[in-house]
Amino acid sequence: MKLKQLITIASILLLSIIAMDSRGEAAVGVLSGQVISQADQTPVVGAAVLVLGSKIGTLTDSDGRFTIRNLDIGAYSIQVSCAGIATTTRSTVNITEGKVTEIRVAMAVEQPIQQIDSLLRRNEVGKPVIDNNRSVRPDAATDQSLGARAGEVVLNGISPYAGEREAYKSIAPMPRYTPLLPPFDMFFRDYGTNGWVKTSRDRLSTFALDVDDASYNLVKQYLNQGNIPPTEAIRVEEFINHFDYGYRPPQSGKFRVFTETAESPFADGAVFLKIGIKGREIAEYNRKPLRLTFVIDVSGSMGYDNRLELVKQALHLIVQQMSASDQIGIVAFGSTAYVVLDPISGNRKGEIVRAIDRLRSGGSTFAEAGLRLGYEMADEQFERGVTNRIILCSDGVANVGRTGPEEIMREVTRIANTGITLSTFGFGMGNYNDVLLEQLAQKGNGRYAYVNNWEEARRQFVDQLMANVQVLARDVKVQVTFDPNIVQAYRLIGYENRAVADNKFRDNRTDGGEIGAGHEVTALYELRIKGKARQSQIATIDVRWKEPNQNATAELREVATFNSRSSRFESVRPELKLAVVASRFAELLKETAYSANTSYDDLHDLALQVERELPNEQTRELAELISRAQTLSYGNDYWRAEEDDRGGGNYKR
Repeated sequence: MKLKQLITIASILLLSIIAMDSRGEAAVGVLSGQVISQADQTPVVGAAVLVLGSKIGTLTDSDGRFTIRNLDIGAYSIQVSCAGIATTTRSTVNITEGKVTEIRVAMAVEQPIQQIDSLLRRNEVGKPVIDNNRSVRPDAATDQSLGARAGEVVLNGISPYAGEREAYKSIAPMPRYTPLLPPFDMFFRDYGTNGWVKTSRDRLSTFALDVDDASYNLVKQYLNQGNIPPTEAIRVEEFINHFDYGYRPPQSGKFRVFTETAESPFADGAVFLKIGIKGREIAEYNRKPLRLTFVIDVSGSMGYDNRLELVKQALHLIVQQMSASDQIGIVAFGSTAYVVLDPISGNRKGEIVRAIDRLRSGGSTFAEAGLRLGYEMADEQFERGVTNRIILCSDGVANVGRTGPEEIMREVTRIANTGITLSTFGFGMGNYNDVLLEQLAQKGNGRYAYVNNWEEARRQFVDQLMANVQVLARDVKVQVTFDPNIVQAYRLIGYENRAVADNKFRDNRTDGGEIGAGHEVTALYELRIKGKARQSQIATIDVRWKEPNQNATAELREVATFNSRSSRFESVRPELKLAVVASRFAELLKETAYSANTSYDDLHDLALQVERELPNEQTRELAELISRAQTLSYGNDYWRAEEDDRGGGNYKR
């Protein structure tokens, strides 16, 4: 009843806000269109469409289409840029109130080899100024020689001119330039970096498990769009946990623990310890019924880059897997929160899909009201013995109500403890709040994932649906006890925002991570081994958790050993090598002190070795991303040098 009273109060406040908004809201319209190649009239995919003089922009989709909503009425100039295509500026596009202005932009193909060669040779004399968005503006002479088409360019990954690459290396370390709109208004939080701990001082390492991998997918999007990600966007454990290490599920019990070690390829005397935890798998026909409440952000920012359309497609995937024993309800929020669909049986798929398809974007972002109304609906359909889950789909940019994560967290934490859990799924690049979505999922005992395309939507909502909605254990924590006679020092790689005090490991009031059916989680330590230990027990691993719908707890213990003969990096399992490469890649991007002795060149060679031994889409993609980051990092270093030359150096990513 207390929750309903809060909703009533929120509704009264909301009506006041709406009343104020309706008097002062500016008249707006929509700009839509298509970008095509002038040569063959085919769609140009991934072109950056920018409203000049503002931060408003988007990228074209697979059909070359784009839509920019909520533009104030008036006349604008539009700039369109894309790799290998001339930058085109279209002036005097008139936006009319309440109408869609449709335009078509045809772009001419350049002569890339000669013009890139000219640009690189100019850069040898006058280095480009690279700003904090990683965009490059050539010097005036170069800009004049290339004309307006050289206006704005951004570094990207692999050179399309393979035969010219070696020749270009001697001129400038930037093989390819790709015009692209950098992301704007991205909100991240730096949780620091774990340091070395001497076992003589503290031999215990305790942390809550984390199965998220949103950071990896966000960084992938940055790199694919030609930008080095901000260091604070890197959560190293989410890079490690993105990959499948082939752990076998337990034959009995809830969890199975795996340990393996490898001598470091980066530093003499260092050893990596990988700890893997695999949850019991549950067949679809054995899963518990679901009580799902979709809370969908339909604010104006969700109109960028077709974010809301991708949300709809993702929700369709979930709906198709529901049965008559499940229930689904839908809440949406923009300037206000409202019920889209009262909870109905999962076998009424047509009604659910039609309700989803009716969603339209517009207005501000009253995230707090959306969550409160979502929790009210989840409370109404709450049932013990089933899975009660809220699924929030948003870009996280709350701008109405109590927008800070800390303000919303208190209520989320309280309700999560009653059995209604919250998972968050982020959509979009630019105008995106990673902090809010990650913290909401953590406090809501759920999972946070980032969805940037159809393939990732399918991975999250089809391949991993059971793991994402079927709770196996709550408040899962790990405590590793190192033997100080063998291990001189250790550092936990990642998990900075999941640290747990050693004396709180068996405190049932201390929050841990939630693990779903079939989930696998990996943690990686770097160790310094004393002397010349050849075969020794180096640590014990204790895993503790609560049962899903009760306060009963359980523990599992495993022992980790080190054998110097079988731990040579060249001879260990490729899955262990994969975890080491993924973690060091994250640390390079995060620019930690512990990656200083590693180069992108060396790491890329290791990634290619892993791909040969473990050929699949994941390892191939990792090698490509490392190569792309290497190329982009040249521009990053160039820009830093320019800042230092000008006496700067303080920059905001």
